[in-house]
Order: sequence, then structure tokens, then C-alpha cells
Amino acid sequence: MHGIRREDVYKTPDEERAFAEKLEKGFKLLDSFVANVRESDSTVTSSSGLLGDTEEADRMFSLSTAIIEFMPEFYPSWHYRKNYLLQPRLGEERLRSLLSDELLFSESVLKTSPKCYAVWQQRLWVLTLMFNMRFDDVGDVLRKELSLCMMLFRLDGRNFHGWGHVNYVRHYLKLLESDDSSVQPVPVDKLCYAEFSKLIEKNFSNYSAWFHRGMLSETCGCISDDLDNLTPAIYTDPNDQCLWHHFDWLLYRRNALRYYLVRCHYFEESNSFVFFFNECVSLSTTDSFITVTSPDGNHSKLDGFWSPVSSSPRKNRLSTISVPEYAWRFTLKAPLSVNESTCISPSLMIETDERIVDSFYAHLRHMPKCHRASDIRDVQNPPPCLLCLRYKLHLSESVELPIDLDSLEFMRSNMVSCRGWEDLSGVLRAPVFLPGSSRIVSLGKDITPAILEQQLEMIDTLLGMGTESKYLHLARHKIRRHLGQPSDADECYKHVMRIDGIRARLHSDMLLLDKVQSALDASAAAGSTSANLSGMGLRRLPYRALSPHMTLESLDLSNNSLCDGSLLDIGLGLLLRLHTISLSGNGFKRLSSTLEALRNLTRLKREIDISDTPLASFLLEDSDKHGATAGVSHKCPILDGFEIHFEDPGSATSHNAQSSGRSAGSVTAVLRRAYGRPY
Repeated sequence: MHGIRREDVYKTPDEERAFAEKLEKGFKLLDSFVANVRESDSTVTSSSGLLGDTEEADRMFSLSTAIIEFMPEFYPSWHYRKNYLLQPRLGEERLRSLLSDELLFSESVLKTSPKCYAVWQQRLWVLTLMFNMRFDDVGDVLRKELSLCMMLFRLDGRNFHGWGHVNYVRHYLKLLESDDSSVQPVPVDKLCYAEFSKLIEKNFSNYSAWFHRGMLSETCGCISDDLDNLTPAIYTDPNDQCLWHHFDWLLYRRNALRYYLVRCHYFEESNSFVFFFNECVSLSTTDSFITVTSPDGNHSKLDGFWSPVSSSPRKNRLSTISVPEYAWRFTLKAPLSVNESTCISPSLMIETDERIVDSFYAHLRHMPKCHRASDIRDVQNPPPCLLCLRYKLHLSESVELPIDLDSLEFMRSNMVSCRGWEDLSGVLRAPVFLPGSSRIVSLGKDITPAILEQQLEMIDTLLGMGTESKYLHLARHKIRRHLGQPSDADECYKHVMRIDGIRARLHSDMLLLDKVQSALDASAAAGSTSANLSGMGLRRLPYRALSPHMTLESLDLSNNSLCDGSLLDIGLGLLLRLHTISLSGNGFKRLSSTLEALRNLTRLKREIDISDTPLASFLLEDSDKHGATAGVSHKCPILDGFEIHFEDPGSATSHNAQSSGRSAGSVTAVLRRAYGRPY
């Protein structure tokens, strides 16, 4: 197993013979256990749930101990021990003693099998039962368990069984802290933070320790101390990926607001507001609302309804499932009078996964097998935790609503009482504008330009020493962007592709997206509502590259490498003000995919340029069968409600002829939808 040869295990024939005898004895025990479970009356009956003969039950319990010592992965033996410990005939003192012995026994098994699923599950079950019964010393038992986990991590810092187990232990300790009004020696979060820090000091390449310590950053830690601890590790091994993951998290995501608006617009033709977020969000449509302030200072709640704006045709097929979306629309039931002093205040309630995580850890506590009483029922899941975002947006005559970050207020529903709201302004950091652009980005709490410049100096020092690391160049490029310095994208990715040639295509796409963002930012800075991304070699154009420029009216995507799959994830469906688009010179083959990706764009003109694409060639060949001629629009036989207009010189029926001067793959074609037919 795992590359260990048999001759490396058994050094002498006597050792091999002893192991064979052990196997023979162990399998006899297994046969005996299975036979007794099937034939004796000591199994659990479905009617009463009790074990039968007491002496036989005790004998089987001892037999299960011997079997586990031989084969810890044998689940039936652990299952029998659970049923034995749940017997009503066992008094509380006797049960307490047996559970303590079970912890000692499973600990001894873990020393020889530290990655056995069954052992960890049994140990967690014992702790859960002790927690539910609220033994007097359960807090001490859990703290000892936490110490044992830390001892394990010092021997094997990447044991994922242990990291999952320690999260349950921490969850139970936090519940005890909230239930007990007495002062605890050390809060469990601070205790875990200190222990995780010790693990990092021993091995700075322990990604699990970095991650779990980062989860405690809301209440523990200091940015200056974290960076001081991280810098020597980066100097030691600048190619360690987990260090740069944590470095990026410290600078840009530590205690930063996770969700926020990047754009908002009012559409007069549909009488609706559309809110664009930085991430896909699940908006609570029953709790979210918008108030408007009239010129005379009166406040009123707007009457309307919320609906998601689907960004992908794939998501649209899941009509019965609530899918998070980048954009949400609030449609008014009555027209809104727009003037310069109109101010709207949206209160956006976003469902987060914070309480879902607690519910996941709490699920085990409410399972019937984790209680001695037979009438225990599973409790209902708690309501989701809501993150409330409140803005004050001024609606101008141009129906633009610039995002005012100074007016942003954010809070979350109380995690303890499930009532009221908890202000997060002192815990999380609001997003900021990227210098020199209208992009809104997140920045870690307590991160200042001085800290960014200090980290940039550290990276420049390492590069000056001739250090070869792609992470140094990528981190340097990102810091320069957040400081508003001139872009060094070409130089950065040139070094990155040289160092990491295997992922050259990935880094090439990252460079293209960086150039797209720069081009869009420059276009917006000039006050233009059009963008020319022609001939850039784009294979994809995700939402994050387009935001916050969601008010583009004209977009040229010709002569790129886009295909049908690109359109499905391209985010074009959210450019709701787009009226002109060029898709010529790309690799589109399926007409249905092309039209489905553009179905949200109600302002789009009735003509779409699809020249020089495989799709245009296919439509031309299909039209050839029906005697179509160039320069004349004709109905598409395979697509009801649409017309194809070819502008190829000569007749469409002679497009393969030498006299036409054009190849089958070079066709000038425009797709037109019939009057009154939407995409």
C-alpha cells in the first residue's frame, strides 16, 4: 500500500510467519462476530431497541474490542459498540465511565491508524453523546480533545480527519461558552488561534493551519503581526503556494465585505432598477426593499417585485431551483418621476452561508443515535443569516445611479438570538474604488497604501536578488494596480510564462483579461459608452472583466477566438443597454446558442453581424439549397422568424465558384430577426 513493498515490511521469515498467524486469528474473530450477530439474541431488536442477554452482550462487546484492534475499519463492530452504550440499563455513572474508556480506547487505535474513518467517527459520536448529556466535566473533556488534536497536528499537520474533527470540537466549546455565563479560562477562538500559530511557526507550509487561523481573524490577530510572520517565510521559500494564498487573503480579503454593489441603473422602458453585484448572490426578495426620498424630504417605500436577471442560459433551465445571480431587477408597479433631487435607498438582504455552516455542525447533535431518549426529533434548520446592504443613490436625469461608497451601511442578522441586527462597520471593511478607474474592489481591513508600498518594496528586494518565482511577479502586478501605478501587465506575464511554461495558455488568458479591463477603464474614463475589443484573441470574457461597465451600448468583439461555449459564460446577457454588437470573425457554430446568450438584450438592434464564422458558412450552404441570392434578405428555413442577409458579391448559389473570389469560410452575413419577434 502506498508504494511499500512486502519485503520491506517483513525483515525475517519469523516476522512474516507471525503476521500470517495474526491474520488467521483475526479472521476467525471476524467470523465468530458475524455468526453471533446473525444467530444470537444479542442483536438490537426493532421493537424495543434493547440488547438481549446481558452476559452475551458483554462478551460481544469484548469481542468487538479484539476485532477493532485487528481491523479498525470493520464498521459493524463500531456500530455494535454504539448500541451497547445506548442501553437504558446502563446508569449515568456507568455510562460516563464507559464513554471515558471508549475515548481512551479510540485514542489507542488512532496511534496505529490515524487516518481510519471509522475511528474518527466513533470518537466524534462519543463526544457528541457526552455533550448532549451535559456531563459536568464535558468542557474539560472537549478542551483535552482539542489538545490531543494539536498534538496530532504536530506529528501530521495535514491529517484532514483531524482538521474536520477539530471544527466539531471547537463548535461544541463555543456552544458551551454561549450557554455558560461563568468566565472561561481562555476563549476557544483565542486558544485555537494561538495553537494554529504554533503549527505555522513549526511548518509555514501548513495550508490547513493558515486557513483555519484566517477563519478566526474577525476576533483575533493583527495585520502587522500577520505580515511580520509571513515575510520571513516568503524569504525562505518564495515558491510556496500556500504562503501566497494567505498573502493575497491578508491584503485583499481579510475582514473585507464579501458582497457589494458594483453598478446600478434605472431602465425607463421597463420601469425597473437593476442592481449588479461583485459576486453571485442569493437575494431575499421578501426582505429586500427600496425607499425613495422626494424633493420635499418625504420618504416612501416603492411598490414592486424582485426578480433575478439570468446571466447564463444554463441557469435559466433550472427554473425550479433558486440560483444565485450577479444581477437582480426590481420592477416598479407604477412609473417613477425622475428629477435631479430624487434619492433612492435600497436595502438589499443577501442570504449568506454563515448560519448554514453552524447548522452543518449542529446536525449531528440532533440525530437520534446521539441521544439516549427514543423520542428525540430532529430540529428545524435555523433561518439563513442575512447580510443587509444599505445605499443612498441619487437618480439623475440620465437615469444613472453612481455608487456612493460613503453612504454604504452593512449589518447582519444576529447570529446568537436570530433577532435584531449586528453592525459590522467595526468588524468588516467596506470596498474601495480602484485608483484611476470606476472599479470597486475589496481591500483587507487595516490595509493602507503605506502597507502596500512596504510589501511592494519587499517583493522588489526579492526580485533584485534574482529570485525566480511567478508568485512574486503576480503579487507585484496586483499591488501596483491597487496603488494606481502604471500597468506592468506585459512585463509581468512575460516573466510568469517563462517561469511556468506549462500553464502558458492560462497566463496568456489572464494577460488578455487584464488588457480588456484596461481598455474598458480607458473607454469609461473618456466618457464613451462603446468599446472596441476586436482582434485581441479573446477566448472568453467573464462578468468580472466587464463589470462595472455594464452600461455599454456598443461592443465590437470581431476577429477573436470566441465560440459557442464562450457565449454561455461570457456575461454578455447582463449588458442590458447594449444595442450594437459585432460577432464576426469568431468560431460560432450553433445559432441557438448565439441567440440564447443574447435573449436579455431588449435594446439590441435587429441586426447581428456574424460574418466570417462557421455559422455563416453553414447558413449560406443551407440557403444555397433554396436558391437564395446575395443582397436580398430571405427567410431562414431552419430558424422560424429570422432572415439572413448575405452581402457576398455574386449569387449565393455560386459561393463555391472560383469567380466569387471568396472562400466558404469568408462570408459577409447579417442575421435579422423578423418584426415583433424577440431573441
